[in-house]
Amino acid sequence: MTAKLIIILTIFSNSILAQVDCEKYPDKYIPTDLDDALNYLDCKWSDSDKEGFKNKPEDDAVVELHFGTGMGIRNSWGLWKGDSGISKYFRDLGINHPDDMSDIILTSFHRHLNGSDIKLDEQVKFYTDYWEKSNQAELKRKRDDFNEFNVNDSVDFLYNYDYVSKEQEDKDMDDICIARGLVIAKDTVDLRLQVRLLESCDEKGIIISKSDIYIQEGTEWILKEKDIIEIMKIGETKWTNYDIWETIE
Repeated sequence: MTAKLIIILTIFSNSILAQVDCEKYPDKYIPTDLDDALNYLDCKWSDSDKEGFKNKPEDDAVVELHFGTGMGIRNSWGLWKGDSGISKYFRDLGINHPDDMSDIILTSFHRHLNGSDIKLDEQVKFYTDYWEKSNQAELKRKRDDFNEFNVNDSVDFLYNYDYVSKEQEDKDMDDICIARGLVIAKDTVDLRLQVRLLESCDEKGIIISKSDIYIQEGTEWILKEKDIIEIMKIGETKWTNYDIWETIE
């Protein structure tokens, strides 16, 4: 009798605690970590939604929600901005892309509903391995492209950033705005070219870079200046990214 009473009280106590846990989650709550996210979803999803999600094959269930519920998670939980607790939680694990974060959350929730091991370490390894392989492939592609350039090559400028004038833009649209340079040196570590600008269709020169300047205030980075441009004029020699030039065949 005593044992049965203890069991009943334990079940009753756990039921009360579950209700209290759900009450702490307002609609616009942002979880702090994965466990908190799973508890939030468990509280907010209806029983029918959870049952439908649970009973689908894992891959199908996650893929189906990637652009609906997954997008809502990415946007409302600050995964794109990177300024929320759960975003920092994932970045500390080595997961940096919001798509990967939301897929881990949904995969973990599916496993949670089915009483399966979440295997977080395995999920993290899958995405980190994917990006490592992808980054290596991208680096190889860039190196192959960079190796097409040689010292003393004549190169044509590609207007990848912006134009110094409306006239320059109009001429480029008409394919009559030639800016030509000469490769002086190569930086094989950072994949940069030192180029001397020999001619330009605008005497103001060409825009060879555009960037934003941020300053750190405490733990946050604040945008100080936007779209800072660097101009290169005829006769100047500067280090530039290789991909703003193409070799002349």
